[in-house]
Amino acid sequence: MRNISTDLNRRRLAVLLVVALCPFVASLAFVPDGDDQPAFTATLAAQGQTIWEGVYTDEQAKRGELAYERECGACHGTDLMGDGISPALIGSSFFFRWSDLSVFDMYLSIRTTMPQGAPASLSPSSYADISAFILQKNKMPAGDTELPTTTDALVDILITDTK
Repeated sequence: MRNISTDLNRRRLAVLLVVALCPFVASLAFVPDGDDQPAFTATLAAQGQTIWEGVYTDEQAKRGELAYERECGACHGTDLMGDGISPALIGSSFFFRWSDLSVFDMYLSIRTTMPQGAPASLSPSSYADISAFILQKNKMPAGDTELPTTTDALVDILITDTK
């Protein structure tokens, strides 16, 4: 004789696993801008600039702040400190996660997974603006050129915890 309660619990667990894994699986299949680069590649910028060399503008970071408040703040907090479930996006948490990776890695991760429940739903420039805001909040200096949205340009910008 089958235990109906056990079968129901197994089905619930299966549904929960499918729901939890769908965004992850979908993000692996998404490749932005038609580039032939696979999603979530850890690309080290062999040459190029670092985030300490003014890779975004103050105006871009201001646009990013507005987009962040609208799309990210509810989960990551207005102070970017996270909520215990969503990670902090500033300070040691930021550098632990992103040091020695390129800005492309950060941009691609944000673009393919956020906002939660609607990944890749913003424009490429909005994701770049939000990335610029995150850099600004991590006390990276602004420059004269906006953070680009092209893979080639972003791969060449390395995230480092020191100048």
